[in-house]
Amino acid sequence: METKRDFIWKMGGQQGQGVESCGEILGRVLAQEGYSLFSQRLFASRIKGGHTTIALRIATKEVATIGEHVDCLVALDQETIDLHGHEVPKGGVIIADDAFHPKFDAHSGCIFLALPITELARKYGSMQMKNIAALGMSAGVLGFPEDPFYGFIAERFGKKGEEIVSKNKQIFKDGYDVAIEKLQGVSLGALATPPKKDQLYLLGNEAAALGAISAGARFMASYPITPASEIMEYMIKVVHKINGTVVQTEDELSSCMMAMGAGYAGVRAFTATSGPGLSLMAESISMATIAEIPVVIIDVMRAGPSTGMATKVEQSDIRYAIASGHGDAEKIVLAASSIEDCYYITQEAFNLAEEFQTPVILLSDLQFGMCKQSVPAFDPNRIAIKRGKLVTEGLPELDTAKKAYFHRFEDVEDGISPRTIPGVKNGMFLSTGLEHNVFGKPAEGQADRVMEMNKRHRKFAGVAKAIQPFTVAHEDTDCDLLLIGVTSTNGAIEEAREELEAQGKRVNHLQLRLLSPFPTEALAPYINGAKKVLIVEEDLTAQLHELFAINFACHDKLLSLLQYDGTPFLASTIVKKAEEVY
Repeated sequence: METKRDFIWKMGGQQGQGVESCGEILGRVLAQEGYSLFSQRLFASRIKGGHTTIALRIATKEVATIGEHVDCLVALDQETIDLHGHEVPKGGVIIADDAFHPKFDAHSGCIFLALPITELARKYGSMQMKNIAALGMSAGVLGFPEDPFYGFIAERFGKKGEEIVSKNKQIFKDGYDVAIEKLQGVSLGALATPPKKDQLYLLGNEAAALGAISAGARFMASYPITPASEIMEYMIKVVHKINGTVVQTEDELSSCMMAMGAGYAGVRAFTATSGPGLSLMAESISMATIAEIPVVIIDVMRAGPSTGMATKVEQSDIRYAIASGHGDAEKIVLAASSIEDCYYITQEAFNLAEEFQTPVILLSDLQFGMCKQSVPAFDPNRIAIKRGKLVTEGLPELDTAKKAYFHRFEDVEDGISPRTIPGVKNGMFLSTGLEHNVFGKPAEGQADRVMEMNKRHRKFAGVAKAIQPFTVAHEDTDCDLLLIGVTSTNGAIEEAREELEAQGKRVNHLQLRLLSPFPTEALAPYINGAKKVLIVEEDLTAQLHELFAINFACHDKLLSLLQYDGTPFLASTIVKKAEEVY
């Protein structure tokens, strides 16, 4: 039997037909078995109805993108065949529910199986069991053993009683057997059996929420918005276990202000949103910069402008995240480089917010936020909590006669003044959105203004050394082509780099984690050492390219590959462009 590198499975139908839950079960079972997984959800911007798919890439080595073909397509309606049948290559399998009398061009070279998905569900008395029938058929076609699925079914439905567990096992078995029977001995090949390993299978949004918890965050204020809502939903499920609080606010401006209030009071706090919500936070972000209040804002980017395509991926908030807020509202802007990194960089965001006393905007995107991946179990001790210059005791007595308070905004060499919180003895100071003197008292004199502006600006000089500003495939800075990306383009770019290197090309890959302040000095050796630089991004106006063009004079070598149709990059698209410019 042929040994395969990976399988790609996809299921499609209408929202509400159990498509996503079928993919969830398949993924969770195979993650427990040690397989490396990456999933992709595509659905319409509506509560129920509309075409939806769940795809799952199953491999024995780590994968971070969905891939480009479908080995097994499960169709619950004709629309799935019409839209995705062409993705199944010769030798692949399409499973279709025979209840809708499926039609497909048999000359495509793939195996077409019309199977009794609805009929089996009727046999066992519930249309809700169609997805378990389809799950059994999928496992049979892909050649996975049955026992791990039975164990998961018992665990998932155990609370509903033995009869429900038994029926789900039986319908899975019937689906499994009928698929193998209809295949008539034909095999898609097999994956090598991986060793069991300690890994998680989760959304990037869930990873970010776990990162916030590990960082010591105990307050979240947020307003629901796709594709960031799962961060708040996860926090709501577990917040009672950490003696924390989650508040669903009336709007995004309120959520940011509440998180700032908690940060001012000494609690690690955050909010999560997407582009439209980030826009509403602009005024509060500016206030946090001048009052030097730590707060973390997670922006899970989606396709805009406005409501745009709320369930599709894009990276078009880069420019706004950096420039959000009026005046010289400098802040730190980070970007997660993987679903695993959503956990660790969230912890780093909380550290940076307190160390540099500033808002930190952390960029993720829909592909990370709403897609699941198997990742190594997180190490909660990898990143220590750093609270910066927080002073909680031992302050000298205040000279109240002279109305001299704590020097909260003292002009210090590194630009980071000592910070205290309400209730600390002798730590009294004022805090407003007005320009101020060292005590925080409103002051519009030229000397105070220039001093405080320079101080706030000066502190950002140290950010690039306080965090790993990017990941890079090869430390050697010389190459013929340097591929650069941000957030979820990582997986496709990395696969493209591997393919190009297999052709004998000298290619490197750099994924940016720090966008503002821009790490020009750290990037310079790689930009200068590359003959050409291809910047891969999912937006129309080349926002990532713009950052490099502003900070580097070698404009002739800076090239762009743009995609803004709402779908993630394929490795082959990047390879094709790289071959054109190489």
